[in-house]
Amino acid sequence: MNKIAERDVRNVKGMRPIASPISQEENVQSVFLDPDLSDLESGTRLRGAILEYSGREISGWIVDARSLAASVSLSLFVGSHAIEETKTDRAAPVAIGSTKTIGRPGFCIDLATAGARRRLARALRHALAERSQPQIHLRVSLDDGEFFEIPLFDNIAPDELVVALGFSSDDCTDLLIPNNNKTVGGAVDPAGKQVRHVCFYLPQFHSFTENDRWWGPGFSEWTNIARMRPQFPTHQSPWFPADLGFYDVRLKDTRRQQAEMARRYGIHGFCYYVYWFQGRRLLERPLELLLEDGEPDLPFCICWANENWSRRWDGSDAELLLGQNHSLDDDVRFIDDMAKLLLDERYITVDGRKIVVIYRPSLLPDRQRLFEIWRVRARELGIGELLICNAMTFGEFDPRDLDCDAAVEFPPHTVSTMEQSLPELGAPASFTGKVYDYVDAVRSSLGKTYEFPYFPAVMPRWDNTPRKGSRAHIFNRSSPEAFEVWLRDAAGRARRGQFAEPLVFINSWNEWAEGAHLEPDSRYGRAFLEAVRRVASSEPISTQVRSNPDLLDCLSRQELEVAVKESATHVQLLAALHRSELVHSGSQHTRSGIPVEARGALENPPESLLVIENINSQTSERVVVDPRSTVLVRGWVCAGGTFEATKHRIAFLLLLSVDAEKQDHSGYCLVVDWHERFDVKNYMQTKSRDCHFGFQLSFFVRDMPDGEYQVAILEVGEGSRALVRSNHSIIVRR
Repeated sequence: MNKIAERDVRNVKGMRPIASPISQEENVQSVFLDPDLSDLESGTRLRGAILEYSGREISGWIVDARSLAASVSLSLFVGSHAIEETKTDRAAPVAIGSTKTIGRPGFCIDLATAGARRRLARALRHALAERSQPQIHLRVSLDDGEFFEIPLFDNIAPDELVVALGFSSDDCTDLLIPNNNKTVGGAVDPAGKQVRHVCFYLPQFHSFTENDRWWGPGFSEWTNIARMRPQFPTHQSPWFPADLGFYDVRLKDTRRQQAEMARRYGIHGFCYYVYWFQGRRLLERPLELLLEDGEPDLPFCICWANENWSRRWDGSDAELLLGQNHSLDDDVRFIDDMAKLLLDERYITVDGRKIVVIYRPSLLPDRQRLFEIWRVRARELGIGELLICNAMTFGEFDPRDLDCDAAVEFPPHTVSTMEQSLPELGAPASFTGKVYDYVDAVRSSLGKTYEFPYFPAVMPRWDNTPRKGSRAHIFNRSSPEAFEVWLRDAAGRARRGQFAEPLVFINSWNEWAEGAHLEPDSRYGRAFLEAVRRVASSEPISTQVRSNPDLLDCLSRQELEVAVKESATHVQLLAALHRSELVHSGSQHTRSGIPVEARGALENPPESLLVIENINSQTSERVVVDPRSTVLVRGWVCAGGTFEATKHRIAFLLLLSVDAEKQDHSGYCLVVDWHERFDVKNYMQTKSRDCHFGFQLSFFVRDMPDGEYQVAILEVGEGSRALVRSNHSIIVRR
């Protein structure tokens, strides 16, 4: 990995960072080296300048000196968390007089969008929680895989960095729960859009002539699945099919069962891969049977997998089995060959247009002319209008650059995450693959938007060990809970998009050899399908999501409140959230309402006593507090004989409105500093089974309405609950 030294920042707010043209005849070694930019040189490869960086944008210009006209990809990272990504503008050659020049390609990473702010806040939270200097850098990726990193903000103290990035210095709530008030699952979208979930479908899992010749008689993807082995101790491998078994897609019953299962769990339809090579088709039998016997009886569309078929499974020229020799004369026939599928009444349309996905349209020569011919031919055949979409793969995202109408996200190509350390995972030296963090990939995708029409997509997991063995790429820590969070966010993004009939794509229904399958398996059963069903039916977030501390920072503020109020493991969830708050501010935020554990609690049981020793160092029973400041309460409580001293219990501090008509104004927070007071027990000469717990609690009341609130303690233990009121109250007054 190379490093580029950071240069002084110049303030050019409001300017698009495109520098003056430079002559192509100049020496590449010095072509971009203005006197004040020489500190940004990196050998003979990269030239550029960071003209501005702040909490709102990062802009400048960067060029690959070996390929002046090539676009360069840039990603902003905080530690291992990807925040935002972009590409430089095209550095198109221009003529100035008789001199041929090329413009310096500029870039601008916008950090002011809601999605970018949320990802930035989450990343800062994790970095600050580790009590280390956040490492912020701009990663510059070139076409051949080499990349550089430009460090940013590396000489700023953590508290100053928070302010520099646009967050408040006196209240770190923004870093814990960024202001994202998106609707909780279950509410009706104002636009009334119904999101349809479409799964990519691999028409494999049967033997055919070419596979028999290339791989041996009877080969299918099941052959690879059967021989997969775990690569390191925490590797979730192997997995085998559950409900549907090692099926053969040529069987009508198998395809019928797939359709029934998909419908039951909220899948609208399948997007079938089509393998078409200058008129020759592979894996065509399942689609032929779809038209012959009608199964699976689901809406469908097609994705032309228009790359080479290679032994390495990656579409490369290495170990080529069947090549794609694209030409305009051949490719115009594709629509005619697909006409029967496109004319089927089940074919998926979006806003009245038949959707056709192309995996790599950049491989097609004269795309603009080709797509014009396709559209004319589709009208002549009675197919109607086409919605031609590019899969967002290999850095080719923008449909405007590919003469397409819209784009379809295609994870893992569209996620950003850092590699995990193989030694830390305990991987042996024989494993030469790459391991990524699935939860981190989810975080990088939440709230992501683009400047062009697109359809969001998610993946339940990813692991191509069956195909690549010790060279596999694996996303670790995948789970149905993390997938549900990602899918909910994708559905929200789809509703906010420009299409009246939005789609969310899932990669995929049955890519078993890439570990990206929704079909039931031996590890998770139907758990991933259940996640789709909950999202498709607008059910609230699942109990498993609400009780998973690793996913707390992936939820919106409203979803967090639902999690806190409804979770069966409410105490553990709230404790995790509050302890995260304490890492940054030392104080909690009161939450509105009353804890669910208060329902049915024994109130002021015999011999119970709550003593408030002081509130903000004041010993009077009624204390006025300023909501702009923290409130510090010290005291101790005895719940009488409700609990045994040896039994574990937790406690909430309650602020109960003394106005009977304003009980909904009450609030509460978790007692974290909770210890036994032996001095009080000795002084009171109480029974041995009685327990006196002391507490000290600092919290904010800025979200509570003005009024008077009685202080109480709710203790929750094994099978017992007790609410003990005090004679003290606080008065919130603005």
